Amino acid sequence: MSRLPIILLVDDDEDHLFVAERAITRAGIPARLCMARDGKEALRVLDQETAPGAGPVALVMLDLRMSGMDGIEMLRDLRSDSRMRAVPVVVISSSDRSEEVREAYARGANSYVVKRFGGSPGAYLADVARYWIELNLWAQPESASTRESGAP
Repeated sequence: MSRLPIILLVDDDEDHLFVAERAITRAGIPARLCMARDGKEALRVLDQETAPGAGPVALVMLDLRMSGMDGIEMLRDLRSDSRMRAVPVVVISSSDRSEEVREAYARGANSYVVKRFGGSPGAYLADVARYWIELNLWAQPESASTRESGAP
């Protein structure tokens, strides 16, 4: 029995979290959503979700500007953890400032998307999630039983 991949939404704006959750759920993307309101909370969630028996963390959708630990700090800490280096991180920010885009990529972001406020609320977030969950091939972590049996 396979477990659903996990998408972690990280944003200190409750409205944005609600819109993202609703759009991804309505789009029928086969994933379990987890939410965090700042970088520290996100790192705690990731630590729990990478424990043995948890589903694979397939995507982090990360806001940059948050109170507490911001997105850049979180990216730095995330990429220093060997368990998390391969997890795709998509920055979702209201800023399109080139220095912030460069900094996000320098810290290990896989993609940078500017928040959209017109049209269908959150549709672009569902598109981002669909790409990383359904279209992009990603290496799921090996389970201990797969390693021990030698199964592919």
